Amino acid sequence: MLGRLARWLRSLGHNTAYDHAAGDPALLRRAARERRTLVTRDTQLAATPRSPRTVLLHANDTPGQLRELVDALGIARHPGLLTRCIICNARLRRATADQVEKRAPEYVRSTQREFRACPGCGRVYWPGTHRPGIIAALEAALPGVTGHPRNGVGIAKKVITLASERPKKQ
Repeated sequence: MLGRLARWLRSLGHNTAYDHAAGDPALLRRAARERRTLVTRDTQLAATPRSPRTVLLHANDTPGQLRELVDALGIARHPGLLTRCIICNARLRRATADQVEKRAPEYVRSTQREFRACPGCGRVYWPGTHRPGIIAALEAALPGVTGHPRNGVGIAKKVITLASERPKKQ
């Protein structure tokens, strides 16, 4: 499945739609209607005549899939690190501790100063202890991608992707 890749792309700020339950015709219609690039591991879906722009991934691991997609689309920069909800894809909004009072633990509200809230699903984000791990994983996959001390890639070119994978038939 490409659900983890969708979350990684959202972590990089890409507008990424993902629907593991949708059938091929629905995925093709949505990609065409929303002018998205269809990203899949399904060879039959990728070979569909008159399909929208499609990228067929071969890698089995998420870092490899991310590198393959970046290479296939020629992505040099990413829209913004940790600016989208990894669950529902909505753009995160700045929030105060008071605004997230019922959604963030009291200890977090008292120790953190920076919050982002998702207007779509209500999830709350803050720069907790997991953030360095997320940045390290993204950096390991794409050195310099986070703008942290390696190659210093910044925020720019936006790519819209639709990630999907059909289960393998036994």
